[in-house]
Amino acid sequence: MSQTINNSASTVYNFEGQGSNTAYSNELPINLESSSGLSVSKSSNVSNFAAGDIITYTITITNNSGSFLNGVRVIDNLGGGYLAYVTSSGSLTIDSQTYPVSPVATNPLTFTLQQLAVGATMILKYKCQVIFNLPQTVSAITNSVQAIGYPYSGTVTGYANNTIEKKTESDFSITKSSSAVDVVVGQTFNYYITLSNNTSSNTIVSTITDSLPANYTLSSVSLKIGSSPAIALSSTDYTLSASNMLMVPSATGPNITVPAENSTILTLTGFFN
Repeated sequence: MSQTINNSASTVYNFEGQGSNTAYSNELPINLESSSGLSVSKSSNVSNFAAGDIITYTITITNNSGSFLNGVRVIDNLGGGYLAYVTSSGSLTIDSQTYPVSPVATNPLTFTLQQLAVGATMILKYKCQVIFNLPQTVSAITNSVQAIGYPYSGTVTGYANNTIEKKTESDFSITKSSSAVDVVVGQTFNYYITLSNNTSSNTIVSTITDSLPANYTLSSVSLKIGSSPAIALSSTDYTLSASNMLMVPSATGPNITVPAENSTILTLTGFFN
C-alpha cells in the first residue's frame, strides 16, 4: 500500500517600486510506503534545465523483497508531460554487463526488464528532452518513477522522485554574436548585438556602445525591436568616432526599447580591410 502526499510552496516578492508578486512552486509528490520490497533511487546528470535540454536519468533498483523476481517494470511519468523520451537512449546494467533496452510504451514511459535475484541490483539509464514549448510558469520539473517487481505471487513496489530546477536568467542581458566565424579581407558579414529583457516590464535603452576593431568598415546598421520588422538606421541615427567607437542612438536617433519578455537586436554589417 502507498499514499501519495503532495506538497508545494509559495513566495511573495517584489521588484523595487513595482509592488508585491507571488510565485508558486511545482507540486511535489512523495509516495509514502507502508512496506516495499524494492529499494529505488533516481538521479539526473544535471540539476538545472532550459527548454530543449537533454537530461540523463539513472534509476537504481535493488531487490530487498526476499523473493526472486521474475521481472521488473519501471514506469516514469515524464514530469507530467514536460519531458519526452529520447529514442534508443535506454540501457540496463546488471551483473557488470550493460546492454541496450527499449521501452514498451512512452506515455507513460514504461520499461519491462529482466529477472532480479534477491539482493541484486540493476541500473537503468535513459535520456529525456525538455519540451520546447515549455510553459513560462514552469520553474521546476519533478518526475516520479515506480518500479514493480514480480515474484512468484503478488507484486513488490518501490518509488523515487527527481526534481530539476529551471535555469535562472538575469533580468537584462546583452550578448554579441556574428554571422560568420571565419572571414577574409573584404568579406561582408554581420555583427549582432542582442539585448534580452527577461522581466514583465518594457525596458528603455539609453545607449548601446561598441568599440569596433580599427580595421573594420561599418557599412550599415539595422534595428529590430521585439517582433517588429527590422528597420535600417540612417547615419544620423548613430555616431561613429574616428577611433571606430559606435554609439546608438545619436542625440537625434530613434528611441530604443526592449519589450517585456522579449529582445531587441542591433545588426552591424561591414567587413575587414
